[in-house]
Amino acid sequence: MIQNRSMQKKIFFVLLFGFKLAFSIESLDGFLITAKDDHFVVVSPENFKDKMEVIIENKTQAKLTGKILLNQKQVKAYVSVLPDKYSKSFIHLRKNDILHFVPLIPAFQEVELIVGRKKYEIPPSR
Repeated sequence: MIQNRSMQKKIFFVLLFGFKLAFSIESLDGFLITAKDDHFVVVSPENFKDKMEVIIENKTQAKLTGKILLNQKQVKAYVSVLPDKYSKSFIHLRKNDILHFVPLIPAFQEVELIVGRKKYEIPPSR
């Protein structure tokens, strides 16, 4: 009985942790950009902050190289992410600034990072 109860507690905590992790992905304090083979998935923060974290996750089989642009002009960071890895950058912003992630290798359309949009895909859902 004790062993069974112990197992129940372990299962409960694993499920609780998994639920919390899944829920937290929908409400980040920064941007999570996931590169897939034929599109990008972006989870954006609900509110603007002057210091945003940009996480780029590579779910492809190739190395991903790109840059984060501020207002289409200023390069804020260059990133290089191996398959099944991720990279973090912190970007300082002002209220009207616009961020883009521009994939260079492999080349793909740029990804605009929009605060408050929650979860979206580039290109939009097929």
